[in-house]
Amino acid sequence: MNFCRLPPCCGEFERIIYRPVTGITGATGATGATGSTGPTGATGVTGATGATGSTGATGATGATGPAGATGATGTTGATGVTGATGATGPAGGEAQALTAYSVPSAPIADGGAAVFDLNGTQAGGDLSHEAGGTDVTISAAGIYYAQYSAFVAPAGGTLPVTNTVTFELDGTTVNAGAGIAGFTASTPAKQVVAAAIIEVTAPPSVLKVISRGGTFIYSGATINIFRI
Repeated sequence: MNFCRLPPCCGEFERIIYRPVTGITGATGATGATGSTGPTGATGVTGATGATGSTGATGATGATGPAGATGATGTTGATGVTGATGATGPAGGEAQALTAYSVPSAPIADGGAAVFDLNGTQAGGDLSHEAGGTDVTISAAGIYYAQYSAFVAPAGGTLPVTNTVTFELDGTTVNAGAGIAGFTASTPAKQVVAAAIIEVTAPPSVLKVISRGGTFIYSGATINIFRI
């Protein structure tokens, strides 16, 4: 830059040329803020596969799977050799059976025993009955089947009424197999049937047929008993 001035001591102009001088370097300013992250560079080349590691411990056994479908049935095997014949069993005993019955109609009071006028078929000697009596005598221990059937009607009295027929062995009622008939009128007669399996353990024993519920008229009565 050029400046022209008039010095106080002379009347001439003096041209003075000033040249700029570089000053000393100032102190370093504070670091500027970090710029934003640049874009991610391209993925490098995959490195070589490392060595195989040692085998890990065996895991716990898994749950058992569902059962598979049943296989087809195999071929039937050949028939085996016939076994030896077993020993012959003991000979069967003599049949024991008895039938007794009544032809005319007859009343039986409450708690009374049925009377059988006649005897029918009889086999063996372990069962006996006297015609016109009430008792069937069983003279051998064993299991017996007894059945009684008859037509019954009320002899009068208050209605409705129920007739129950049971067996009695040595004075004890056989609760199983009772025959029951209910009435709201005195007629018609109804069939009543009682049947039971009876065990005799202390022969001789006496079997009777007992009527309960009032006085009833019985007809066509039959008792059948046999050892089984």
